[in-house]
Amino acid sequence: MEPHITVKLLNGLSEDMNWLEKVRETCSSFPIFQLTLSEPGTFGTAVTFLSVESKEIYNLHKNLVEAVSPAPELIDSNIELDNFVPHLTLGQTKWGMNEAEIIEMKLAAREALPPFPSFDITFVRVFDIKTNVPIEDIELSNLF
Repeated sequence: MEPHITVKLLNGLSEDMNWLEKVRETCSSFPIFQLTLSEPGTFGTAVTFLSVESKEIYNLHKNLVEAVSPAPELIDSNIELDNFVPHLTLGQTKWGMNEAEIIEMKLAAREALPPFPSFDITFVRVFDIKTNVPIEDIELSNLF
């Protein structure tokens, strides 16, 4: 799995891909925005990430959740909507890393990666919900 920023979890996405057209519409009408990476962190000892600073990513997340319209019980209230924490995932134990490597990666990132960049977000990459293989890049709107 490549480093990535998850903007919408799999919750509410079905294998029949009926949700994809709504995601396309939402993304293609959402303006390109700037994002800044910042300090590394961890979620426990399972995930190492870089923090993400951007007001717009919260709006994109909310718009995608609304577009997909998962049943309320499928929305993970711990990490979606008001509890969404945008981050660039660098590594995680479910990708084969162990807990010590997660902590080591955080410390190494703190030393090796600053100064942290800012860049434009111009597309959303959609992954197959079963295989995690990229299936489509949806361009964001050029209209500001």
